[in-house]
Amino acid sequence: MTGKRLIVLAGLVAVVAVAIVVVVTGKRPEWTTSSPAALAEFTQGLEALDKVYRAEARAHFAKAIELDPTFVAAKYFLLRSIEAPSSDPQAAKLLAELAAADLTKLTDRERFLIRYTLAAHAKDAAKAEQILQVYAAEKPDDPYALDALATAATARQDWPQARRLLTRLIEVAPNRVSAYNQLGYLAMGQGQFAEAEKMFETYRYIAPDQANPYDSLGELDILTGRYADAKKELDEALRIKPDFCASSGHLVSLALIERKPDDAQRALAQAESTDGCSAFMVQTMKCSIVLWTPFLAGDWDGVWQAGHGACADEDAGTSVFMVWAALRTGRASEADALIAKARERLAKLPPAAPDRRYMEAEVAHLEGARLLVGGEPAKAAERFRFADQAMSYRELGSGLFKLMNRFVLAQALRAAGVRDEAAAVLAEARAVNAKFIDRLGFMAAPLPAR
Repeated sequence: MTGKRLIVLAGLVAVVAVAIVVVVTGKRPEWTTSSPAALAEFTQGLEALDKVYRAEARAHFAKAIELDPTFVAAKYFLLRSIEAPSSDPQAAKLLAELAAADLTKLTDRERFLIRYTLAAHAKDAAKAEQILQVYAAEKPDDPYALDALATAATARQDWPQARRLLTRLIEVAPNRVSAYNQLGYLAMGQGQFAEAEKMFETYRYIAPDQANPYDSLGELDILTGRYADAKKELDEALRIKPDFCASSGHLVSLALIERKPDDAQRALAQAESTDGCSAFMVQTMKCSIVLWTPFLAGDWDGVWQAGHGACADEDAGTSVFMVWAALRTGRASEADALIAKARERLAKLPPAAPDRRYMEAEVAHLEGARLLVGGEPAKAAERFRFADQAMSYRELGSGLFKLMNRFVLAQALRAAGVRDEAAAVLAEARAVNAKFIDRLGFMAAPLPAR
């Protein structure tokens, strides 16, 4: 039999297989592929992704594509499993392939997922929102629609709507136990730490053999100053899965906050010794060590020097460190230039962009820092207040940023003569994590008296 006849026969077998599924079940298969082996790899990839085992997920999705190069859904989920798609060449290739795919052969869900992600990556927030709303109206109980709606609601800090959607997600897809994790972070974002702990513990009860519940509890414990508990949870996560990159990263953060540089280096070495961390994540940990070490030591010149070179990428979250370092070392013009760049990045974000609110908070904080150090504490307090309202405790990084912003807000209020409010703001911050707030004393440099 010739190769051409073999290809034709394989295509006919795939068509017949799909037809049998449609006749027997009355509906199309959930995911479009002609290869049972590819579908098996894809299913394992979905399970790994739900556990936040990204490296495993990537391997399964890549294998599924190898077995069926036309498996569009596998390409979509492989893209989703990449931590930093904006800087990954593979992500650009996958986006191009998704854009060129014939969506008419796919299921409604697959078409939605691909059109939605293409619009999001094109930074067309309005189009992405329209695609999501239309599909959600047609398929209100589709788990992927509910998840996307909840993510969008969380980004705009519509906490009640996000909670309603995640609760519904658990009802329609009980196997999606990671929804409890999302509910935990939702509560954490609002400062409802006891509720967050309850959700994470429920997640751990349902999935005790997975690393992610322990990691989430560890992240919550770091944010709330329970450092010994945090280390136990994160160590357990890595005992269950030694290549669980998130826990290595959180151990790095914990060691830095406790000013234990040797522990930070050991956690970094653990991450580098496995295949679980991407090059992007390893570099992120290295830059955290480089920047946080001099920052928490009050070494502003050291921060300024460290923020150049490999850690100079403005997308790596260095702007706050660098502006404060510039201001505290007499580099006012450099600080102004960095603030201007942050404003430019904000201006480029569409109103509906998921990360716009965080960027608004960052710009307001930087402007507040400039005003505070420049001797205008009352105006600085206004910008810090705005930043505080736009911030949340939803993740460790943003949570620590909120605490730091509250600390300097209190300093600005005190310098402006609003002492009662300053004391209240500082007390609220200390109620979350007094240990971290006490470490920020070096930021209270002498300010003009009022």
